[in-house]
Amino acid sequence: MTMLSRRAFGLSLAAGGVVLGAAATPLFAQTSTALPPAVAGASLGAYRITAILDGIVPLGRPFFQGGEEVDAFLASEGLGPEALPAPISAFLLQSADRTILIDAGMGDVEAFGPGFGRLTAGLAALGVEASDVDTVILTHAHPDHLGGLVLAGVPAFPNAELVLSEAESAFWTDAAMQAAAPAEAQGLFQLAAGTLQAYGTRVTLVQDGAEVAPGVTLHVSPGHTPGHGILLIDGGDRQMMMIADTVHSADLHTALPETGFGFDVDTALAIQSRLRLFDEIASDKILVTGSHLHFPGFGRILPAGDAYRFVPATLG
Repeated sequence: MTMLSRRAFGLSLAAGGVVLGAAATPLFAQTSTALPPAVAGASLGAYRITAILDGIVPLGRPFFQGGEEVDAFLASEGLGPEALPAPISAFLLQSADRTILIDAGMGDVEAFGPGFGRLTAGLAALGVEASDVDTVILTHAHPDHLGGLVLAGVPAFPNAELVLSEAESAFWTDAAMQAAAPAEAQGLFQLAAGTLQAYGTRVTLVQDGAEVAPGVTLHVSPGHTPGHGILLIDGGDRQMMMIADTVHSADLHTALPETGFGFDVDTALAIQSRLRLFDEIASDKILVTGSHLHFPGFGRILPAGDAYRFVPATLG
């Protein structure tokens, strides 16, 4: 059974005062919502994948667990303790007959301040309307991934099936689990459960290893959340692994993969999943992308001594 504590939901929640609702105190004060859309695409064969930037979170040192080793790394890379930018990216996956969205950004959830919710503009720049999306694959139910699924109280993608792992849904809709969570995490449960309820019968829950679209397989990689999903996308010409929140800092989490992150529900399990996945994708040299890798996030995670490094790739 997953055990909950204030640390399980991160020092970031308590220190930043993140409470989802009218009284929310923004954790990050971004200055403008009038930002141009940022999109970048790559061909995978039968699919084209396009990264859509929803916003950028300037993460600070308290989000990352660990002591002198982390501080020394940041100093060696010239990264200040308040300057660890992490993009929030969603992904559009298109084929001849499918329009699939992977995650939906922050939407109009205000807990992180203005400067997010750029997914709609990104889709418009690609000539895609919300009604065109036939499937939304939700990697996990944190606000920066599901916030854009419901806008102004209405499902943002009226024709879409919403797919996520059964384990993820079970966690966020468990009344006993919510009751055991610290007060500052209650809003997370309410947002997740409310979003799933809004999609009603269009929610599809799947097991680990399920094919959720032709050539797209969801694998549960637990720890960050109990049902945290990653996606293997096989377009025929190329394969790509979308690693979601396996990484929150492309620099820090590859160099020091045993560094915990503040929003991990189970830090030890998240680290175990990260190490297992890094070993697999580094050995296979498979292309990756991720929710918080340097935008657009296409590249490879390769061995670097006793650790790893993220190497961006320019794909046509």
